[in-house]
Amino acid sequence: MNETLIVPDDLSGILLDEFLALRWPRVAKGALRRLIRGGQVTVDGRRVPPGERLGAGRVVLVEAPGEELREVQSAPLALEILYQDPHLIAVNKPAGFPVEPGRWGEHPVTLTGALLDWAQGRRRPDGLPAARPRALHRLDLGTSGVLLYALSLEGERHYRRQFERSAVEKIYHAVVMGEVAAAGVVDAPLMPDARDAGRMHVVAEGRGKPARTAYAPLRRFRGYTLLECRPQTGRTHQIRAHLASIGHPLAVDPRYGGQDRLLLSDLKRGFRAKPGQQETPLIARLTLHAHSVRVALLQGGEQRIEAGYPKDFRVLLSKLERWRGAPEAAAQ
Repeated sequence: MNETLIVPDDLSGILLDEFLALRWPRVAKGALRRLIRGGQVTVDGRRVPPGERLGAGRVVLVEAPGEELREVQSAPLALEILYQDPHLIAVNKPAGFPVEPGRWGEHPVTLTGALLDWAQGRRRPDGLPAARPRALHRLDLGTSGVLLYALSLEGERHYRRQFERSAVEKIYHAVVMGEVAAAGVVDAPLMPDARDAGRMHVVAEGRGKPARTAYAPLRRFRGYTLLECRPQTGRTHQIRAHLASIGHPLAVDPRYGGQDRLLLSDLKRGFRAKPGQQETPLIARLTLHAHSVRVALLQGGEQRIEAGYPKDFRVLLSKLERWRGAPEAAAQ
C-alpha cells in the first residue's frame, strides 16, 4: 500500500505519529511508530523519527503492506455525551464495557472504539477525522460513570498535566460492606500482589507507590454503606484496594473481598424465588460509580461534569433503603 499525504496548514506543527494516527485512527500508535522507525514512512523523501514536527505542505509517503496497518475492529455502542468542547469530551461509561480493547480481542465493544466511530463521522474538508479522541484516565470494566477524552493535542497536554499533578477532582460513589460510621482517609502505598496477578495490595511505607483516598458516608444501611470516595492519587484499583484494607470492600467485588453479586434474598429476610425460577441479581458488577469530575478547562474556567446512577445502581439503593434502611442518615 502506497499513500501520499500533504500536511494541511491548520495542522502545521503536528508530530508525525499523531498525523498518521489521524489518518488511521484504528491502527495502534505503536504499529505506526514501528513503520516510521522501519523507514516505511518518509517526509519529503527522508527518514525522520516519530516525534518529527511537520510543517504545512510537507509530503508524507507511507509504503507498507496492508497487514501492517491492520485496524482494530469494534462493535457499535451508543454514547451518552455529558460534556463537549473543542478540546474535551466526557462520556458516561456503562458498566461491563472496557475503555480500551483487550489484548486478545475479548471485548469487541469499547468506549474508545465508540469515540473513534463518533469522530469518523465528523471529518475535516481534507477528509481527515476532525479529532482522534484519547482517553485521559481509566475506569475498571465493572465501573460506571464519567470518563474524559481529549479531542486535541493541546487538550491532551493540558489535561494530562492536571492528572499528573492530581489537580482533577474525581468523586466516586461506592456501596460497601459494613456500616461506616465516620469520614476518614486511607493513606497507604499500593503495589501489585505477587501472589495474585492483576490485584493490588497495601504495603508498608517506603514500598510501592503513594496512594491516598478520602471517604465519607453518604447513607448507612443495616450491613452496608453508600460512601463518597475522593481519590487524591490515581493508582490502579486504588479505591477497591484501600476500602478492602479498612475492612469495607465494595459490596460486589470478589477480587477484594466482596460478593460476586447481590440478590434481593441477600437483603430481604425470608425472600425466596418462585419455584423453578432462578433469582435475578440486583447488581452483578462492581458497586462503584464515577459520579463526577471537576477540571480546569483549557479555554478557562472550571467545569464539573456529573453522571447519574445507572439503573442497576439505582435499583440496589432502592432495595437497600426499603429492606436495610436505618432510621438515621449518615453525616454529610
